[in-house]
Parts: sequence; structure tokens; C-alpha cells
Amino acid sequence: MPGFDVSVEVKVDTAKLRAIIEQAKPKLEKVVQIAAREIERDGKRAAPVDTGATKNSIQPEFKGLSARIGPSTEYAIHLEFGTVSMPARPFMIPALESARPRFIKAIQEVVKVG
Repeated sequence: MPGFDVSVEVKVDTAKLRAIIEQAKPKLEKVVQIAAREIERDGKRAAPVDTGATKNSIQPEFKGLSARIGPSTEYAIHLEFGTVSMPARPFMIPALESARPRFIKAIQEVVKVG
């Protein structure tokens, strides 16, 4: 309809949401730590071993609600994904995929999501 203009403004107060997150943060950090340790354990179990350097280099680093887990050897990426002359021997991605369902379930329990 010409000359007819409608606008809608929605404001969301996130103060309660922020409070819920802050309250749950210690439990969520624990969930992240447990999942990271599982991934570390499973990655080390499955890592191809020649000298053991890659396996021994798999360590998690934690920062708040996040964790980085993986090997630090320069050639680990070639082991995981392969090269033109070497087939992939994945060990970290399977470890991550194995931990995923338990991690999701634990997060859902903390935040009480269906």
C-alpha cells in the first residue's frame, strides 16, 4: 500500500541471561576441561608412534570456556590428513568426534536444554 510504512523495534534485556551464564560458568569450564582431557587421552592412544614425539606433544591449553587440544610437532598435520605420498592416519579428529556426544549432553545438563 503506497504511503504505508511500518516499523517494529524489539529490545531484549539480556541481563538475566548473562547472570545465568555467569552462574553456570564454573560448571561449564569443568565440562570443557573433562572433554579436553578425554580428547587428549584418546588422541594419545590413537596417535601413530615412531619416536613418540607427536603423541607426547598432545596437550590441552585452557582459557575460560575454551580449550585447544592437539599435537605440536610440525609433521602432525601430515599424519592426521596425509600427503600426496602418505595416507592419512587420523587420530585427533576421531578423538574429538568420540567426545562430542558426551560433551553436548554435559552442556545440555548444565544449562538444562531439552
